[in-house]
Amino acid sequence: MEEKTPKLSLVIVPWTKEHDASQFTSNLASIKKYIQEQAHRDVSSYTSSVFVLTEPGDMVIRGYYSLSSLSIVFNELPEKVQKRLPRYPEASAILLGRLGVDQDYSQKLQAASGAKPRLDELLLVDAQIRCLKTARDVGSALLVLDAELPTAEEQKGGARDPLPFYAKYGFVPLTANPRRVIKTMRSIAEEFKTI
Repeated sequence: MEEKTPKLSLVIVPWTKEHDASQFTSNLASIKKYIQEQAHRDVSSYTSSVFVLTEPGDMVIRGYYSLSSLSIVFNELPEKVQKRLPRYPEASAILLGRLGVDQDYSQKLQAASGAKPRLDELLLVDAQIRCLKTARDVGSALLVLDAELPTAEEQKGGARDPLPFYAKYGFVPLTANPRRVIKTMRSIAEEFKTI
């Protein structure tokens, strides 16, 4: 008898106050706390935009990411990146401030299908495409994120260092801060040529 893999139907939409994060789980305290306690303040103050992953017609948050504007001191950029940008004192950027997946939901999907659902990758791809489209309207040369190192306690609970995940998708560290990683919009545009 052939095993059927369930089809995943998910949407990524802007956060609204009707979205429910009360059951959101994460082995990173900062990821859980942000979506449950801080996201609504950031959105209402226009500090960040938050995009949430849900099942169609459902308001329960299964994953999310946040975006805000940022500038990076030009001299902090890796030399290879500097060569491809105009020499302004600062480079325009979009900060991918948080990216999180509901741990319990992800485990449930994996148990049902036998395969990792890769929701973090889905969110990262969506964020890159959204940033690329935004950069065409309001110039931004870079996508930036801080790969927060989990605490020793979080690592005992299963949290992993996110740096290798982002490196796999072409993010490179800043010269002054190796935990702050960047990707040029030009690189993103090359990856998503059909957009």
